[in-house]
Amino acid sequence: METGDKKLDQFTKDVIQEAGLATPSDNFLANVMAEVSNEKAPARVYKPLISKVGWLIIGSLLVIFAFVLKNFPIGFSIFGDWNLSSLMIEKYEPIVDIPVTYAYCFFFLLVFVLIQIKMIKKLFDKNLNSLS
Repeated sequence: METGDKKLDQFTKDVIQEAGLATPSDNFLANVMAEVSNEKAPARVYKPLISKVGWLIIGSLLVIFAFVLKNFPIGFSIFGDWNLSSLMIEKYEPIVDIPVTYAYCFFFLLVFVLIQIKMIKKLFDKNLNSLS
């Protein structure tokens, strides 16, 4: 089996040496770069996924929905005539007591996240403008 591999290896070497290496013309790189520089990249225009009008419609629908739920009682229930008051545990009201240190921590974390989001947005806008 090794003799077969050696013969195949020698045959492959002979074929590659006969074929030789293909060499490009002297100014191949200059020609390619000239062609690439002649082609203009299409300018990217930032277009948001949801336009300002879309956000306005979504916001107004949410406000109308909240107003309707607040002011007009619904005459039916998806639970039918079930008495859900028995499910409520009135003895044990959960009391959430967040320490002041944690409140400050979450506040400053929120501030730092918002600052980083603003910085990342500026970076993306800068890179987007440099591409066009």
